[in-house]
Amino acid sequence: MKVVVTILIGGLFLLMACKGDNESTPPQMNQTDSITQVTDSLDYYQKKLNADPTNPEVKIQRALYYLRHNNVELATQDLEEVLAADSLNLKAHQAYADLNLGTLNLEKSKYHYEYILKLDSTQSNAYLGLARIYAALDNFGKADAYISGAIKQNPYSPDPYFVRGLIYRSDYYMTGREKSWDIAKSSFQTATEQNPDYYSAYIELGVMHAEKGDSIALEYYNSALDVYPESIEAWYNKGMFYQDRRQVDKALNCYYTINQIDSSWSDAYHNIGFIHLIMTEELDSAVHYFSIATDLDPNFYQAYNNLGLAYEKQGDLENAKKYYQKAIAINPDFQLAKDNLNALQ
Repeated sequence: MKVVVTILIGGLFLLMACKGDNESTPPQMNQTDSITQVTDSLDYYQKKLNADPTNPEVKIQRALYYLRHNNVELATQDLEEVLAADSLNLKAHQAYADLNLGTLNLEKSKYHYEYILKLDSTQSNAYLGLARIYAALDNFGKADAYISGAIKQNPYSPDPYFVRGLIYRSDYYMTGREKSWDIAKSSFQTATEQNPDYYSAYIELGVMHAEKGDSIALEYYNSALDVYPESIEAWYNKGMFYQDRRQVDKALNCYYTINQIDSSWSDAYHNIGFIHLIMTEELDSAVHYFSIATDLDPNFYQAYNNLGLAYEKQGDLENAKKYYQKAIAINPDFQLAKDNLNALQ
């Protein structure tokens, strides 16, 4: 169990590329431009293209639709067709660079961002894209320089401050420099000042304060929920904050809320089971909730291990062994389950 936190490499870039410029919007909410504010239907774009097959703007918007729905191949096809017809289309270059950044094709992404700036040095999103690339390469100094370029071109955008926060927090994790931690926190805060609805920045501020044991984390999670009341991420992080402090009722309330939002989210059931296993010692309830978690996610090896612990505490050693073995079968490197099983031999 761990708090949901944005990471600087891998999935973060795909998330940013698919979401477009509105970084404050949670992944479940698509709001990237004027067209998608009206509709997010593939049929809408297809009808537009049937009426005007060569319209580059609509084709780019359809590519962004495909990206939002994780169809990289069709998005690539649309964008390459636009660029083949007009190699100077900066919006297509930006979307294509974002797509390649999202799939971690950093060299191709870098080429297109640099090409954009060669044609128009005022394009703030290209600076920000290059900042993300150099951050992924652990070149934080160069990444920060490009963020400064993005801020210079668009001083009121919250996005550069958000990315700067991610960069300096990563630097803190790598080096332990408290100055980097302070810059990260200040950058996320500036993002919320630039845009009071900047959901992602509230989440990151909550995570940072929670890591330091500061209860102000709850205020930031609540601010995120003000923006997006059905955020599983915010409810889960809030629940973990209470759980870590053994505030059982408040933690359970957060997890029950998640169950109401999305009854298929296995982690919430697992955490309820963990609370009953460790904190309330209501073992039948622990077995019940761990079983739901494993039914929802048959590869949830941590839940199988905890199910084994619950049965062991009940004195049912056969079932305990069975579930420890199940956890190990799924993850042969899961040492905790191995230790638990060996203790029963």
